[in-house]
This record gives sequence, structure tokens and C-alpha cells, in this order.
Amino acid sequence: MEFHIEQEQDKSVIIIDKSKIIGPEAGGIQNAVLDLIEKEARIIVLDLSKVEYISSYGIGMLIYAHTTCTKRNIEFQVVGVNEKVLEILRIVHLDKIFNL
Repeated sequence: MEFHIEQEQDKSVIIIDKSKIIGPEAGGIQNAVLDLIEKEARIIVLDLSKVEYISSYGIGMLIYAHTTCTKRNIEFQVVGVNEKVLEILRIVHLDKIFNL
């Protein structure tokens, strides 16, 4: 599995265990976010501290997760973003949208 989930009080933390988020990984993470929403999570945190590269699929997954959580009044956070990934998020102006 490319990720695992830890529960911290009212937070569900998805910890990515791979250095790249590309097609298949993005789909699995997106499904995990949907599962947490169905389980009525109040805060979903995506930990990218091990991620060194994110593809357009990964960016799409982040946008989908953020949008879906926002529509359901669920707080969505992205943490542990390194400089390489942050630069990609800045290029597409997502650093201003996501709670990093």
C-alpha cells in the first residue's frame, strides 16, 4: 500500500509512504479520502513529508479532495510539503487555496 491512515482524536491523517504521487497512487488516495468522508471525518490531513514529486494526477487528486471536503464542511489540510512539491503547487497557484 502506498499510504496508511492514522487517527488522532478528531483528525484522520493519510500518510503517503512513497516518494511520488502519480496515477495509481492518486486514485488510491482519492478513494481513501472518500471513505473517510463516508465515515464522517471532521478533519482530513494529507501528510506529504515523504513525497518528492507529484504529477498532474496527484494535483488533480488534491483539488478533488479539497473541493469534496469543502462542500461537506470538512477541514482538509496538506502538511509536510517539501520545497520541490511546494514549487509545483505554487506554479499552479494551489499554495493559496490549500491549508498548507
